[in-house]
Amino acid sequence: MIKFFRNIRKSLLSEGKTGKYFKYAIGEIVLVVIGILIALQINNWNEKRQEANQEKITLSNLNDEFQDNLKDLDSINERLSNQIDALEHLYSMFSEEENQYASKTLDSLLGKVFSSETWRPSEFVLNDLKNSGGLSKLNNKELKKLLFQWTRFYNQMKETAMHTEERSLDIIKFVKIHGSLRNADALNDSFPYDRSELNIDNLSLLQNPQFENYIGDKLFVLHEAQALSIEAKQLINRIVLETSVD
Repeated sequence: MIKFFRNIRKSLLSEGKTGKYFKYAIGEIVLVVIGILIALQINNWNEKRQEANQEKITLSNLNDEFQDNLKDLDSINERLSNQIDALEHLYSMFSEEENQYASKTLDSLLGKVFSSETWRPSEFVLNDLKNSGGLSKLNNKELKKLLFQWTRFYNQMKETAMHTEERSLDIIKFVKIHGSLRNADALNDSFPYDRSELNIDNLSLLQNPQFENYIGDKLFVLHEAQALSIEAKQLINRIVLETSVD
């Protein structure tokens, strides 16, 4: 094609048709520019199509990740609710008078007090999106805002979980000194040993104001964790909605 145009230009010059030559040359340049613009437009269209397809894949992956996290959170919330029930039961047992409760009843509750529910949601897709700079490229502004909110909110949840763990350790340390961890652990299926043969009973803890404070302190933090979990579920549901791909 280029050789064809070159031959036409040579023919015009040889015939002395300079005016027609320049007009033809300009027309040829215009055609070349138009061809380049069309090629650029096609290339831009292909890039946008690829970006749109990649965003659909990213949204689908985010949706799957947060759907799984939502299932895990529901399971954690159920266990958290059971633990709060156990602590509230224990909290109601404190009395200065001689206690009428059975030792095994108290030990069973203590076993639930020692544990701390920890939720570790998957953040692989979200972190990959942040590290690659893909988060800022998302077209959905509402989704970007929700994902930024999620990062801050989850950091708050992790801080509360750390406080819960600290309260659990305080209680365990206290029982180590003033009670019997063995008697509480003996009711756990993973602890293959019988109750202590020593003359020790955890019922005395129910007349100790310091132990009552420890239980109340953890109960306070657990209620805070439960409230955060409810907010987390609401936020995740909004993210799942925004990442739903038709």
